[in-house]
Amino acid sequence: MTGAREDETASGLPSGPNPASGSEPGAAPGYFPRLLSAAAHVTHLASDSALERFGLNQGSFHLLGCLASAAATEAVLAETTGQSSTAIRSDLLNLQSCGYSARDGSGTWSVTEAGVKVMECANLAQAEATLDAEDSQELRQALRALISSLRLEQPEGGTHQEP
Repeated sequence: MTGAREDETASGLPSGPNPASGSEPGAAPGYFPRLLSAAAHVTHLASDSALERFGLNQGSFHLLGCLASAAATEAVLAETTGQSSTAIRSDLLNLQSCGYSARDGSGTWSVTEAGVKVMECANLAQAEATLDAEDSQELRQALRALISSLRLEQPEGGTHQEP
């Protein structure tokens, strides 16, 4: 009979209750990737919901961030973001209709004061929505268990030092 620590070392996975079921020792194959995928999905949904309140989506919010760092033409924004000119134009016109961006006579787009304010509000709303999502409570507990289990054993060459 082997001890729990020996089982961890042999399998590379922590022994003990599976955070998903609370009963099986070790982690089911694919549990960690599914857990991380679920965390990303919940975060993405919460973020989308928060942005929607301000008339934004992920693409337009990213574009607004680009404009906040430097004014740019549609072509530069398309190159910077990797999106098509058509998608950029659509997002820019949406941002303009909301009062978040403006275009000067030379075709250069910039963020407005309202755009800067909405970015601040949207960032806070995204953080709040992510923390308050109903699905996130159980997910946070499972992620805490995952993080704790990963701290137990450092691979050779790891730089983690015990306090």
